[in-house]
Amino acid sequence: MDSRHGLKGNKMSLTKETSADKIEVVTGQDEEGNSVTSVQVRTTTKVLEGGEVISSSYHRHVIQQGDDYSSEPANVQAVCSAVL
Repeated sequence: MDSRHGLKGNKMSLTKETSADKIEVVTGQDEEGNSVTSVQVRTTTKVLEGGEVISSSYHRHVIQQGDDYSSEPANVQAVCSAVL
């Protein structure tokens, strides 16, 4: 028994999963009226204990024409290649 918490020694493993779960293509105009396309990516990070989500968070970033997206996941690279 863990005397600090009154728990038996039953330890569950923690795992962390990260995925780009939302990809949006946004088109607008710059100051000169030229069409500008960007890709917005939402990344979800989940912490699981025994297969159950115990925490999750989101992060967003934008990829624009000329940005290096080679380190992005394959699904993000495919969208960027198609629209940028």
